[in-house]
Amino acid sequence: MSLSKILSFSLLLAIAFTLYGVNENAGTTGFNNLKIVYSARAVGMASAMTGINETPEGLQFNPAAILNASDKTITSTYCNYVVDSNAGALHAIYQYDEKTAFGILLHYLDLGEMDKTEVTTHNEYLETGETFGASDLIIGASAAKNINPMIDLGVTLKYITDNIDSYSASALVLDAGLIHHPANEKIKVGVSLRNLGKQITYYTSENYNEKLPFTFAAGLSYKLTPNLLAAFDLSKPTGANVGIKVGMEAKVHPMFTLRAGYNSYAPDWKTGGDWEWSSGLTCGAGFNWKNIQLDYGLSSYGNLGFVNQVTLAYNF
Repeated sequence: MSLSKILSFSLLLAIAFTLYGVNENAGTTGFNNLKIVYSARAVGMASAMTGINETPEGLQFNPAAILNASDKTITSTYCNYVVDSNAGALHAIYQYDEKTAFGILLHYLDLGEMDKTEVTTHNEYLETGETFGASDLIIGASAAKNINPMIDLGVTLKYITDNIDSYSASALVLDAGLIHHPANEKIKVGVSLRNLGKQITYYTSENYNEKLPFTFAAGLSYKLTPNLLAAFDLSKPTGANVGIKVGMEAKVHPMFTLRAGYNSYAPDWKTGGDWEWSSGLTCGAGFNWKNIQLDYGLSSYGNLGFVNQVTLAYNF
């Protein structure tokens, strides 16, 4: 059996494993800042990025994909998240040689100030007049290597801190990914394991372990035409059902790109109201001039609101 057939069969097994997953642990994971997407391009394509190669987004979705993204790339992302919180990221990619690439990442999330409340003996909430803050920080480093003409491999090591009021916790996690290049050059296949790791400090002296949001993902991208890319992902995070993500990217002009997608986790965001129908829909656009790339992404959380992201990239 050829290596290509073995990898294709492995992907089918991976997808079967993904579909088999159930959500017995729904809502039980900690360090949920690991689930936030920091890329306007990825947001516009509903995060269907696991099977897309040669992209800085590999730092978040599949570390093998950072190979040949560019000789040197720096990207900065800003996001106004739900409930008036703010998030941002700084990514850098360095192509060491034609078969090796390295990357670093910095992500932050600031949830702002919130009112402190207490629970009375009658189970009613009572305002104290005090406030507290919450924030998260992720730093990481990636490496990717071309093993042979058919396979790229990559790993990312991340350190996470989670802070709320005067309490904090931290963890060390690893992402691992593979990009397969079939005989058909229009197709790319990706598999990634994200957030494998261990908590190293705790919110309280009882050392209660927060479950990490481990995610298994398999993805496929297909270059329909030189200017039209389609992507499809299946993912299974701990504490959630299987997710299907579909994205499209169309270069309508050498300097302008349009994107759209759908994320099947939409039912989790349907809370009723006029905008419920839009839950899970995404769109975006990209503008490039010389070495500068500016991307915008918009995703709908139904009546919870819209999330906007802007990414600025510079290729050396």
